[in-house]
Formats: sequence, C-alpha cells, structure tokens
Amino acid sequence: MENKEAAVGNRGKALCALLAAGLLALAGCSSATGIPALDRDPAGADQWPGDRSHLENLGMQSVRFLVTHGNADYFATASADEQTACLFKFAQGEASAAGGCGGAGDADAIVEVSAPGTRMMLVRAGADFSDLEEAGWTRIHENILVF
Repeated sequence: MENKEAAVGNRGKALCALLAAGLLALAGCSSATGIPALDRDPAGADQWPGDRSHLENLGMQSVRFLVTHGNADYFATASADEQTACLFKFAQGEASAAGGCGGAGDADAIVEVSAPGTRMMLVRAGADFSDLEEAGWTRIHENILVF
C-alpha cells in the first residue's frame, strides 16, 4: 500500500513540476509591454533614424524597428522599467517623426497618436481590435493599427 501511495505522490509531484515548467516557459515568452519585438536582441534595422532627443527617458538599446508601411518606417521603444512604451513613425528619408508614448500596463491600447497626415495606435500583441478594424482602422503589424 505504501508503494502505491508513493507512486501516486511521485506522479503528482512530476505533474506539478511539468505545470510549473510550462508556466515559466509562457512567462519567459510574454512581454511586459505586450510588444514582443522589445524582447528580442537588437538587429541592424533597429537603428534610430531620428534625433536622439526624441528618446529623452528611453534607452537607445530598446529601439526596435517594427514595420514599413507606405512610405514610412515604424519603431517602438520602451522605458527601462517597461512601464512606458512608445510608437514613432518616420517618413522614409526624414529624421523628423510623429510619435507618442503611453502606459504599457494591462490596457490593450497603449497609445494613440494623431498628427497631420497620421493616425496610429500602438497596441498589445494578441489584443482584439476587430471593432476598430470594422470602423476603418487597419492592422499593419501585430502591434500597430493605422487609420
């Protein structure tokens, strides 16, 4: 009887260990900001094309190129504590940008930016924005909607 109880106990411990490992793997893959690109190592395309003053409280090391759409390049960056995330749009060949920052907490929409000729939104990956897409917004990247 003791061997049977020990076997059941060992299986239970093994199951708990597998569940814990799975949760750790999921946590390791999720971004605090909801922007997976900010979790990867920088690549050649991640070079900041603008004035460094745009990055006042943000680190150059967090700059990530997300996508080219139309004649513009879109970049994301975050504060060191990942509490703030930003979206910047650079017209190709220009150093000036339209952009903005917002709290990167649990909200699905991080920041919406409206500027002449630009309306864009930085959103958490996996968030459902089908209602906005039905209203005319277009998803150009897992983290960007434009109007």
